[in-house]
Order: sequence, then C-alpha cells, then structure tokens
Amino acid sequence: MIHLKLWQYIKTGLLIFFLFVNGRAFGQTFSGQVLSDETKTGLGYVNIGIIGRNIGTVANQSGNFSIDLDNSYNNDSLRFSMIGYESKVFLVKTFKENSINTIYLSPKSYYLTEVKVIYQKVRKKMLGMPVTSDSLKSGFATNNLGSELGIKVFTRGRVQLEDINLNVATCTYDSVTYRLNIYQIINESEYKNILTTPIYISFSKDKVKDVLTFDLRKYSLIVEGNILITLELYKDLGEGKLLFYTTFFTGFTYHKKTSEGKWSKAPGIVGIYLHGLLIKENSYGSKKL
Repeated sequence: MIHLKLWQYIKTGLLIFFLFVNGRAFGQTFSGQVLSDETKTGLGYVNIGIIGRNIGTVANQSGNFSIDLDNSYNNDSLRFSMIGYESKVFLVKTFKENSINTIYLSPKSYYLTEVKVIYQKVRKKMLGMPVTSDSLKSGFATNNLGSELGIKVFTRGRVQLEDINLNVATCTYDSVTYRLNIYQIINESEYKNILTTPIYISFSKDKVKDVLTFDLRKYSLIVEGNILITLELYKDLGEGKLLFYTTFFTGFTYHKKTSEGKWSKAPGIVGIYLHGLLIKENSYGSKKL
C-alpha cells in the first residue's frame, strides 16, 4: 500500500511522493550476473523485476544482482530488461528451482524509418512546464533501485527533442546520476520505451541553483502523441534526497516503485520540461540498426 500523506506536507510547503510498501517477510535471496550474449561480459544496470509487482532491483555496473523472491510470486514472471537488448522472462518458480544465476541478453535490432526532416518556419515547442515557486517540493522519497518519477505530455504533432530541463529545489547528494526514459503511451496499461540507447543525466549539487539543461540533439529523438518522460534511479546513491519544485493544481506526476511495477500518479507537476522543434517528415523506407 502506498502512503501519500498530502495534507500533512502541504502545510509545511513540502510534498513528497511516498513509495514505501508495507513490509513483509521475503523468501530466499537469489543472486547472479547478467552478461552480454555477444561479448560474454557483465551488462551494467539491467532492470530486474516481477511483472506487475513492486518487486525488483537493478544490476550493478558489472551486471551483478540480488533479489528476494517470496514463494507467493512463484506463478508470476520475472523479467530482465535493458534498452538496446532483447528482454528475457522466467517463471519465478522455474528461476528458483533451476538456480539460474547467469542470464545472457542479446543485442536488439531496431527497424527505423528513414526520414527527411523538413522544418516549416522552425516552430519551437515546449513539453512540460518550468516550475520555480518554492512553496511546494516533491521528488524521490526512497532509494529503491528502478523507481521512476516523471511527467506526461501531449505533443500535438511530431517533435524533435532538443533538450531536457530540470528545476531542482533540493539536492543533498554531492552529485547524482539518473537514467532518462521516454515512453510512448499506448494505453492506460501499456508504455513502450522509445529509446534505442540508454541516456544518463548527471549533475552536482552546486549546479541546482540554476535550471539544469541537458542536450538531447545528438540522439535524434522524435516523439508524437502522449509521452511519459521520467528519471529512473538506476544506481545506489546512498542516503539523501532529490526534490523538484512542484506546482500543485495543474496536473499529475507519475511514479512507480520498480521497473516492472504499475504506474501511479500524485497531484502536482514536477519541474521537468523539454524543448523541441515541430516538424513534418517525408518517409523513404526503413533500415535495420
């Protein structure tokens, strides 16, 4: 059960999305390593989780992981996933009974449409909104690997992304790093990550007094329709907190506890926004990457 004591924190000008889950006795801890099937070397920061459950973790930079698997999840599915690689899924019971401790992921092939981009009067577009008021703050309340937080936007056309901007209110870490995820919203229960390569965002706390801007132009990202933009906690940052300036009456911030957990939303929009260019495209076929 998610605890979100909104009223208590509005009184002090502080809103935090609590992603705590009621404690329970877990079963045996299972450890292993995720490897690239191509190079046979450790694959860093792979998402690992029980599909549809708030149970999961992220492998470390060498691909090593450990996860607690309660017997009540024996008939659920455990997925290993990473941008740029084919996912691998095991029945939890099978994974446990066969003591699977080495998982190989294969590089994924992408078929992308070749396009000629035509800019008509170079119309700039903002997705999301800047938030600078310090009356309300929200952000990651726990240090759960695989947890995400972000905003939903509607593009009203095809947009090539230029940058992402963060209005950070509080950062108690000396430096932080998060993984950017961009999802196409297919329906209320299906979100497809459109990235073909991982994108990481890092900054130090002495920079948060200004708007933090990160260039996305080299990734040639084109988005359309309903999109979810999130930051993911993919490595252990230790004790601390990161809070964004937040505006309360204009929408929702989306969050989930693990990579395979279900999305939830809380009132208020965090200060995450993007700039892009509105475009039209002429298609010339497709190519395999």
